[in-house]
Amino acid sequence: MRRVMTLAICGLGLVQAGTASAQSEQQLRQAFEGQYVIVRMELPATQLGVDMYPMRDPAIDFRAYSARIREFGTALREGSRVLVTTVRVKKKNIEFQLGGGGYGVFGDDKGSVYVPSVSKSNREKDLEKWIKNEPDYERRRRMERELDELRRDREREQRDRDMDRRAMEERKKSEIADKRLDAGSRINLWFPDGQLEYQVPTPAELTRMLAQVIDFGTVAPRSTARPSAFGGPAPAPSSAPVRKGTVTSGGDIRRGMSEDEVHDILGEPTRKKAGKQGELATLSEWYEEGDRVTEVVYVGGVVVRFSTSSK
Repeated sequence: MRRVMTLAICGLGLVQAGTASAQSEQQLRQAFEGQYVIVRMELPATQLGVDMYPMRDPAIDFRAYSARIREFGTALREGSRVLVTTVRVKKKNIEFQLGGGGYGVFGDDKGSVYVPSVSKSNREKDLEKWIKNEPDYERRRRMERELDELRRDREREQRDRDMDRRAMEERKKSEIADKRLDAGSRINLWFPDGQLEYQVPTPAELTRMLAQVIDFGTVAPRSTARPSAFGGPAPAPSSAPVRKGTVTSGGDIRRGMSEDEVHDILGEPTRKKAGKQGELATLSEWYEEGDRVTEVVYVGGVVVRFSTSSK
């Protein structure tokens, strides 16, 4: 009897946790979906998006971020105004989807191209069998010459098909690259195992967690008075414009830029220093112009942070 009661209580707890999670997801969806926000950093053109770990420092996985920018390009530039299209709470993460959530979801073209191979003709197959059993030398030689000609024709047609397939694959890659740029991106917030099953961040808490990546401007998420496992209350949303980098030679420094792109804008750095941020290798460079000094930090050859100050 005691065991039955224990199982019933555990089952009730799981049901309540699932219900609370569903209700919290609904609150997040009502607070954010359909609202316009401004992104503070470049977001990759893939459904993989940017991985954030709110309980860690640094919160962003810059190694994966750099790799995705390089592989897929940029869908959303720093300062872009974009619609929040989906907020989804899963077992271990919260998906915060922007402008469609990124290319590569179910139903998107994966880029595969099928061109069937050229099969042997019935005549070619018959000749292969007949040659083995033909006792007459001259007759066998005639069949071998015909077989060689059929093989050459088949191989020539196969080469033509291979060329067509490669051309189609290149066109498909170009089409998908264009589609990626218009499909938005997303931020994936990852939490310790089991945490989201019992407590989901409130809209205000989620705003604070995403502040490094998103400027919510005038978006006012629904407030909540319940106790939180995610830290204190969120700061009031800022309506200040997104700060840009140093402007020199007609260009702006932005997160996601390569080292070469920064050098094209600012020239060679006056000094540089290698370092580490957690397990990530970083490179800091300083550029001087008049009484201003611009510091740029790279991870994997990609800008992740920059600032400008007076000497």
